[in-house]
Amino acid sequence: MLNYLKSSISISSYDGCTIGCKYCILSGLGDRCIVKKISDEEELVEELLNFRLYTNEVPISINNQTDPLLNAQVFDSTMKILEIMEQKDLKNPIMIITKGYMTEERAERLSKINLNIIILYTFSGLSEKLENRNETRQIETMQILSKLKNIKLVNYYRPVIEGLNSDEETIRHVSSIVTKYCECSIVSGIRLNTHLKSVLENANIGIPEKYDPDHKVLLPETYKRIRDIFKKENKDYPMFKKTSCGISYLLKRPDYNGHSARIYYCNPTCVSYPICIGNSKIGFCDKDCPNFSICKQESNNQITANQFQGFLDKIDLKGNFQIKDHYIKLDGTYWQEEVSYLRHISKKNIKADELLKREDEFLISQ
Repeated sequence: MLNYLKSSISISSYDGCTIGCKYCILSGLGDRCIVKKISDEEELVEELLNFRLYTNEVPISINNQTDPLLNAQVFDSTMKILEIMEQKDLKNPIMIITKGYMTEERAERLSKINLNIIILYTFSGLSEKLENRNETRQIETMQILSKLKNIKLVNYYRPVIEGLNSDEETIRHVSSIVTKYCECSIVSGIRLNTHLKSVLENANIGIPEKYDPDHKVLLPETYKRIRDIFKKENKDYPMFKKTSCGISYLLKRPDYNGHSARIYYCNPTCVSYPICIGNSKIGFCDKDCPNFSICKQESNNQITANQFQGFLDKIDLKGNFQIKDHYIKLDGTYWQEEVSYLRHISKKNIKADELLKREDEFLISQ
């Protein structure tokens, strides 16, 4: 399975997950507890390399239709994909998003892979509340992963759910652990569709007053509380609001999703606007972001009409566009994947009149 997401191209050889997180946005797409192989690893990598929207600049996520460390079979498949990518000398950043367990033996195999691997480890104080995970084993996993020289380890503090892992005690507990082992943290809220809203309500779990099927909702005051407590633990520890921001920081590049310029066209009534935009209201993100300067510099770089037309021609797209000061306006209707690709390859923010979604993404948003 291959999907172009907002922050990466996702390839999965397995589908389904037995962890059973109560907040899983995919839970409405059928019986997710059935784990099955859906793609051959060699064929999957070939499909990726032949994909019309592929570029070696875009991060690749592996097996995020399941958990890449779910069990021995999925882990072995994840490793096969990595080994094939290594043989083909892929230059892409490789993202492994997991809350699974890593043994010393598995780590030894992973340590031999020569790729640009970033492991985003979900640890947010929900291990034994909503995730059916053993926190002690998760901490041991982060300890093991932090020793590997060939990977970068990132903490995913997500989802933040008000009243469950947004209190000071939980935040202090998480920060005291992850700041020891991880290079940075990415904090985000919870994305809710109608199905998931019903699931959480039936489990007597409080949900945000405003929920959004397309954005992860996080209250500005909650993000500030998390950031302030983390900074008390380690004042130099980097924190980010978006996945692409954290990944770009590790790669020493400007944010490839261009969040710093979204103030120019994002809707101020969007529930996620205060978190995405920050408080500066000057067209760039908060100045205390460690990537602030490099992103600001990129936002000021100009792109010509001929350059952007070349990006459209490369993927056989026809249509008119307008180059604005801080983004590019596409006239007409485009697939969400096409807009993401153009954003990533041009290093500019892209806004289309209307976005079409894949069937699975459309269903998720209901």
